[in-house]
Amino acid sequence: MSAHRLNTNFDAVLKMDVGPLAQNCLTNMVSNARYPDARPFTDTLGLALTPYLAAASIQHPTPTQTAELAQLRTALNAALSAVAVMANALFPDDDAALLSTGLPLGKVPERHTTLEAPTKFQLVDGPQAGTLCAKARRSPHAVAMKYLYTLDATLPDMEWYVVVVRDGDALISQCKSGDRVYCKVAAVGGDTDAQPFTDVLSRIVQ
Repeated sequence: MSAHRLNTNFDAVLKMDVGPLAQNCLTNMVSNARYPDARPFTDTLGLALTPYLAAASIQHPTPTQTAELAQLRTALNAALSAVAVMANALFPDDDAALLSTGLPLGKVPERHTTLEAPTKFQLVDGPQAGTLCAKARRSPHAVAMKYLYTLDATLPDMEWYVVVVRDGDALISQCKSGDRVYCKVAAVGGDTDAQPFTDVLSRIVQ
């Protein structure tokens, strides 16, 4: 499967480059056998490109002309994006077909559907009596860690206390000295709802 798609956002393309890019796209799409139904997209692109080139060629634009150029650039970007979106939908697995549009490829963001459970999980005494501190190292690609803890390990997860932290330690405070606390931690941030937990650890609160 292709690891690429055409770029669909052209806002960052330099003023001096966007005109040639759009012209290259038009040239490549004329009689392109891979895209027999592209005429509406290329017509729109051509109609956006002509006034943009004229406005961009003005050496010392007035404030009004500068504002008009910005509007024309927005229209040109949208026309280029429409071509790219159309091509990506038709040829999601064919780099050659995508490149034949004359537009640049961009790498598809890597997906991490399944996260690993956090590592180096431990329970230690808290900063004051009657508390514990849960520590773990966030797993790669996770955006946060979710600590679950309880005084009764037989309860379902939905009845455990929850502490979510982006990184670092979680303070366990819903307990008192002498209680045995059970705790586990999950990685949060995958592409599915699956949240892999560590094994459960327990510790007596001091």
